[in-house]
Amino acid sequence: MKILLAVSGGIDSMYMAHRAPELFPGASCFAVAHCNFRLRGQESDGDEAFVREFCAQAGYTCHVRAFDTSLYASERGISIEMAARELRYSWFDELQKEWGYDATAVAHNANDNAETLILNLLRGTGVRGAKGMEKDSGSILRPLLETSREQIRQWMLERGYNWREDRTNASSEYKRNLIRNEIFPLFASINPSFVRTLNEDMARFRQVFDIAQDYCDKCRRTEGLLDRISNPQRVDIKTLKSLPHWEYVLWDLLQDSSLGAEEFRSLCRSIECGLQTGGRTFGEVRCTAGELYLHEYRPGGVLKTETLRRDQITSLKQDEGTLIVDADALPKSYKVRVWKEGDWMRPLGMGGRKKKVSDLITPLKIHPDRKKNLQVIELEGSHVAALLCYRIDEEVKVTEKSERILRFTYE
Repeated sequence: MKILLAVSGGIDSMYMAHRAPELFPGASCFAVAHCNFRLRGQESDGDEAFVREFCAQAGYTCHVRAFDTSLYASERGISIEMAARELRYSWFDELQKEWGYDATAVAHNANDNAETLILNLLRGTGVRGAKGMEKDSGSILRPLLETSREQIRQWMLERGYNWREDRTNASSEYKRNLIRNEIFPLFASINPSFVRTLNEDMARFRQVFDIAQDYCDKCRRTEGLLDRISNPQRVDIKTLKSLPHWEYVLWDLLQDSSLGAEEFRSLCRSIECGLQTGGRTFGEVRCTAGELYLHEYRPGGVLKTETLRRDQITSLKQDEGTLIVDADALPKSYKVRVWKEGDWMRPLGMGGRKKKVSDLITPLKIHPDRKKNLQVIELEGSHVAALLCYRIDEEVKVTEKSERILRFTYE
């Protein structure tokens, strides 16, 4: 088994790198992947040099890639944290395929998992989020989930191993750091073993989630509840209401939609009270007499195209679900079609590197019904200009020299 180790140079990943042969006794090969997100100037470059030196001494192949993380986040209107996450996991997947690694190991520990639990609870993710991170999630391995940060520090200090300190960890600017630096010390004053307690709770929540999923899967097979052939899926309200815990079943059916908590509560109140729902819309859920239509995905709406002058675009940052491209960079008779295997592009913000569209779709965690119907703008053959409405190719980006702009949205 060939394992790719994600190593930042921090204490957790260096602990994992030093103990890799023990953590993965059946592995035949180890290599290291290091991301330079270019967020801390010389410190980021120092991390890279530190990891390269370690790999040279350990005899590990060292893969390094630098990202323009700030640009990537700005172009997509997402946080720096989310941008870094998308970039690194996309690259790990690329390395696995190119070099034949069986899995990528990341150094999330028990404290990280506890932080994830609190973040998920605050986001309102329900039981799904309360189960925390999985030890094995597809090709991503987390061998340190049962190891606390204190245990890691003690082991490293006892052996005199070095690591890099990220000064931004001391800042509470990011939500995770705020929980780590300000909330968890309060938890520790109430229960010094709170990290172990929360991780034990997450193990139980995982069991609860599995039980709930078994129930929902059984409900999905209830005669007359779902019309799986229709596009979008159609749900019979009367059959839904006959189910015990029907609200949870409906929430599970809608888990991959963009329906907000307030919209969901309003929908449930209408169903519970027998209010007229015909003709009403709750987020992505469209209602007719006695039926709900779920996941009205794109395409399912109509693609709207607008031609604008460059001076009409005041910001390159667009709302979610909207893309802008340089009109003159597209073929005069460009083609919009459903994506297919083999399609590729050079996504903006990724240094001109070629990526398969299928690899870009994976981290978006799109509902399967949507995934198969996503559309692209064809440049030439399998080279596409855009994955609508998520990514654009470097060739069609809007610049100061652009004169005509095409804006794509779904209605």
